[in-house]
Amino acid sequence: MKYLEKRTAVRPIQGKFDRGRNFRQAVVIPALAETQHLPLTLQSLWNNVPESILNDTLILVVVNNRSLESVATANQTELKKCIEDNALTLKWLENQNRHTAFPLAWIDASSSGNELPHWGGVGLARKIGCDSVLALLTGLATPRNLRDFVFFSLDADTLTSPSYLETAGNELRSSRCAGGVIPFKHQQADSPESQAAIDAYEAFLHYYVAGLRWAGSPYAFHTIGSCLCFTADGYIRANGFPARRQAGEDFYFCVELVKAGGVFEIHNTMAFPSARISHRVPFGTGRRMAEAVVNDNNNFLVYDFRVFVCVRELLAAVSTYQGEGAEQIYACLKDPPTTEFLERRGFPRVWERFRSQYKTNPAILTAFHRWFDGFVTLKYIHWLTEKKWPRVSLKDIPGADVFPGYRS
Repeated sequence: MKYLEKRTAVRPIQGKFDRGRNFRQAVVIPALAETQHLPLTLQSLWNNVPESILNDTLILVVVNNRSLESVATANQTELKKCIEDNALTLKWLENQNRHTAFPLAWIDASSSGNELPHWGGVGLARKIGCDSVLALLTGLATPRNLRDFVFFSLDADTLTSPSYLETAGNELRSSRCAGGVIPFKHQQADSPESQAAIDAYEAFLHYYVAGLRWAGSPYAFHTIGSCLCFTADGYIRANGFPARRQAGEDFYFCVELVKAGGVFEIHNTMAFPSARISHRVPFGTGRRMAEAVVNDNNNFLVYDFRVFVCVRELLAAVSTYQGEGAEQIYACLKDPPTTEFLERRGFPRVWERFRSQYKTNPAILTAFHRWFDGFVTLKYIHWLTEKKWPRVSLKDIPGADVFPGYRS
């Protein structure tokens, strides 16, 4: 397999489980200082029904950290605590492995000599887990079809519904898409202030996705690393998790999943990420929670809705005039910042290349969406925000109270 030959990050998998079993799916859980939360996460998985699905699911925990020498002196005290906690997690997994009836495995990317490189983070930990399972799968005498094998990406502090494994796996397989996004609701916070912050943050997340969906973007879905599932085939075609991303690896991976075969919204089960404060990554739920609580401000600023109007206008013009030149598309755009953004990215040249390279309008449109992907869409929204419409308070958006989790 070319992916494993060129892009692999395989590590030895530990644990007593049937290594010859043709598992149907696997849950990959990165863990850094999670002795308090990991047992609860695993128990929520073991509460899944029917019990037969648990026997067909390999749960793999990637216990990880960087070495003390790889971080600044000022950060070594905190990292040392994490390493000590990870050592307890590894011992707990060894003990648990002797008592659980279900397949449980782990990768030691924490002990001396096994640590992640200095540039490694959660993106590499997720990649190590998935790549190592892939190597196990492809080494079987009769490996399962990789389009039918499902990976679940979970966090060590995220709980799941009892239907999580069975329902999400079956819905994704039936969709024939490369990946799936699982609905979520954050766990109850530990204080009224934190609860207000997580409610506002959820509304912020739902607002962005709702805006993209209304605009007609194929990238209108949540990109939360603990709420994803994807086929092994889709994972390979998306080139796996970006290893050097210490945050945002889920966003970039999801963008590639769309190109690798589409992303499907799962409907009939849920995941429950933690609402805790965290400073581990430069952005994301934990960081936004910390900022909101520390600054006593849960009024998250969101993009002015007019930026989504511009996205909708652009996508509609491209869809309507797939066979026409760039000038025809430009004629449909009302706001100069949009044309300026496209010019800066060389749109006329790119568009002409698409028209000459692809013979049908649907193929041209597909090529455009691969070029104007979720990352470029976000850059375009930032451009409009900078040039014309600054962010506004979510509470000032008419109808914002319809979003789940919103409290005025």
